[in-house]
Amino acid sequence: MTQAVKRNSSFFPEDLIAISVSGIIVLAQIYCFWMGMIKDVSQIIIPAVSSTVLTLFIIYRRRTSSKTIKFISSYLHIPFYGIIFSAFQTIIHKINPNDYDALLLRIDLSVFGFDITRSFEPFISKGLTEILTLSYFSYYVLPSLTFVLLYFKKESGAFTFSRQYLLAILIAWYSAFIFYIILPAAGPDIAFPEHYTVHLQGLSPITNTYLNNLGQYLRESFVRNTFPSLHFCIILITNFFAYKLRRKYFLFCTLPLGTMLAIATVYLRQHYLIDLVGSLPLAALSIYLSIKLINSRNKKEAA
Repeated sequence: MTQAVKRNSSFFPEDLIAISVSGIIVLAQIYCFWMGMIKDVSQIIIPAVSSTVLTLFIIYRRRTSSKTIKFISSYLHIPFYGIIFSAFQTIIHKINPNDYDALLLRIDLSVFGFDITRSFEPFISKGLTEILTLSYFSYYVLPSLTFVLLYFKKESGAFTFSRQYLLAILIAWYSAFIFYIILPAAGPDIAFPEHYTVHLQGLSPITNTYLNNLGQYLRESFVRNTFPSLHFCIILITNFFAYKLRRKYFLFCTLPLGTMLAIATVYLRQHYLIDLVGSLPLAALSIYLSIKLINSRNKKEAA
């Protein structure tokens, strides 16, 4: 009996969240495929195989003391989210075929009195676009970098700190799916291209290629991930843990990048201002729950 409890306890909260959410999404995809709403079977195979690989790593981690396997099974949650996010996007419009960009814009105009994305037009320049595009892209790098820095922090409790951060971003990432189903929206640049007279262009060919590919991808796909802004939410969570545990990293990396990233979300016309406001309670709740869950589990194991 004691052994069984010990083995079950090695399933971390982040493992259970990822496996549960991915399982639900894959089952929803299978149903949509069976009903003829999804034509490409690869859209199901990729997340299904990825879920299986992650689960096998987690199960193997329970049976080994290898620090390498422990690190890999935790880190895999970050790239795994990208796969599940893409899978989730294939079923959003099957569940809710409506878009609510007009509603989100009306909220901005009613609450704040202006459209912040249009307010930036007089200040658009190639140099500023270059800087803010790089800052916007940092969203895809900072979770991995922050997790690694916390995981390999040379002090007791480093593994707990890294898991608190990981669980916080996973709670935010997967909780946002609920909002994306209720209020799917494409974002200002895709929903209201007629509102803008200035074309966004950076200094380097790489930046311009990224902006063009991003715009083309969003126009041709059914990505609906506007409210709340996960770019802003994840950077808030990252800054919290960086400030608490890696002060120099916070001052010289996550704080300046996070500030510019927040501006970039509206400068690049990817989000409404209400999207950023909606990220605040989600970030706070994710941090609170992650710390509470990890600490509670650690106390139970120590008892």
